[in-house]
Amino acid sequence: MKISQNVQKALDEMGYHDLLPIQNKVIPLIQNGENLYVLAKTGSGKTASYLIPAIDRIQSIDSFTSVLVIAPTRELAIQISLEANFISTYAKVHVVTLIGGMDTNKQINALRHKPHIIIATPGRLLDLYNQEKIDLSHLSLLIIDEADQIYSTGQSEDVRTIRSYIPHVQTVCLSATSSELVASYFDDDYSVIQQDEIAVSNRVSSFFIQTDDKKDTLLQLLHSLPITTAIVFVNHRSTAISLSEYLSHHQILTSAFSGYFDERKRILIMNEFKKGNIRVLVATDAASRGLDITELSHVIHHDIPIDTETFIHRSGRTGHQDNEGETITLLTPEDMKSDVGMYIRMHGQEYTPQDTTGNDLSVPYHKEQTKKPNTQTLLIRAGKKDKIRPKDVIGALCSIFPFDEIGTLEIQDTYSTVTILNTDEDIFSKLDDFFIKGKRRKVEILKEKL
Repeated sequence: MKISQNVQKALDEMGYHDLLPIQNKVIPLIQNGENLYVLAKTGSGKTASYLIPAIDRIQSIDSFTSVLVIAPTRELAIQISLEANFISTYAKVHVVTLIGGMDTNKQINALRHKPHIIIATPGRLLDLYNQEKIDLSHLSLLIIDEADQIYSTGQSEDVRTIRSYIPHVQTVCLSATSSELVASYFDDDYSVIQQDEIAVSNRVSSFFIQTDDKKDTLLQLLHSLPITTAIVFVNHRSTAISLSEYLSHHQILTSAFSGYFDERKRILIMNEFKKGNIRVLVATDAASRGLDITELSHVIHHDIPIDTETFIHRSGRTGHQDNEGETITLLTPEDMKSDVGMYIRMHGQEYTPQDTTGNDLSVPYHKEQTKKPNTQTLLIRAGKKDKIRPKDVIGALCSIFPFDEIGTLEIQDTYSTVTILNTDEDIFSKLDDFFIKGKRRKVEILKEKL
């Protein structure tokens, strides 16, 4: 396969020196324009398998949206966007994320810059499309990630409606489990690409424990296992909150996590967990799909899931990026007799307590920083209300940075953001005297940009 130098440079800096098996299969087929239904285990590298060819096909001079990625959850959409921004760093591809719970006006302003790629949840995407804020007339590639979950979360009608607006466009659906209903997302012939049997990754060891007191057993496990960070899955928000409070009382850095939480709260909790400041996340199935969290050593099923597919997705949160992981299920005698309980027992082994001492979960775990290209994002305190236009910002920046080091630009009402492909501190010191249209503008360097 051929990949442009700009995309390859970003991949090299991110540590993608060798493609994973599913990426080697899928990337050439997407490049050839084929419709695909991709079935692969969680953590197999599915996201990069479509982002690499999607970004590679875009020309930075394009002034239209050519790629649309639909994700069932806000967390997954955010994660896809972060990876897309990293891969597209040197290709100067503009990515916009549309999710509920966030400022609609900011998203509308971002759409005015005619992004090359839109990554969205179905509800917000359909809402803005119906407001005529989105132009999909030049779309050449539609990606539907975690397609089976779109059905299970009741978002299929929104996706089918969106699909009717963009007929006969190359379509790629991805999932870790098979669903016949996904076929309705295709209006042309498609090929099924399957990587091995759909099951828990062979990098994840599956265990179960029979217990009459799940809370006490869980606490013993957390104090004895060599945990970096862990997710404890439960079935209800109320359980997540009460169990998190119980663990906090026993000096464990923990937080509950649920789809019912406010969006900003969910993003804050997940960011703290990814950093290692939260050691144990007590979560509903809002955290069971698609999330790629580094150095997540253990998944513990406090409550057994509703079906085996959810068990596979939950367990797949660990064992990413060629790391090994463990999943442990707590089973009451009643759980043991259920269909899911029987599946867990058939596909795992009874856990034998190890003669080890766990880490101190009352202190943060310092994770290695994720590799990403060397860039900085500038926040310029000038926007549409200051009658600032893109050429005004680009022209002012060109007095400091070479043009080819100026990346994607977004102008909001009161501020603008721009990616700079340069981390030379001496150059950034010149921003102390930064003028646009003859007026000094305050400039800040952001740590991260969604």
